[in-house]
Amino acid sequence: ITAAGTTGWVPRKALGGYEAVDTRLRVDTRTFTATLVRANQVVFSAPVGVGTASAPTPTGSYYVRNRLTRYRSAFYGPVAFGTSARSMLTDWPAGGFVGIHGTSRPDLLPGRVSHGCIRMRNADILRLARHMPVGTPVEIT
Repeated sequence: ITAAGTTGWVPRKALGGYEAVDTRLRVDTRTFTATLVRANQVVFSAPVGVGTASAPTPTGSYYVRNRLTRYRSAFYGPVAFGTSARSMLTDWPAGGFVGIHGTSRPDLLPGRVSHGCIRMRNADILRLARHMPVGTPVEIT
């Protein structure tokens, strides 16, 4: 690791799991659509809810940090993904990170309905979970 002119090393086991991924998730905040591409082919697409004008979903290039099932609830749905994106306002566990999760209010989708998280119908987040591994790049536009 190089920072401020210094070089250091960390043990491999301190970095956690890693694997090569051939997926990419694109989230379009204008059309309220999430699309998962694997090897240049669309394997999943669904309508989504994104952040409101006062708490927008941040745009940019991120990645899927983790897959969460312990927060399974009516509000978050059956499975959720944590991303490396940070939100200015969030009710996400551990705070600040943008999640991709289900919802107890599918009637609000698609639209601007969250504090920055990306919400999907529960059936859609379960389909996405079958195809999207941790480490997947996430492009939010």
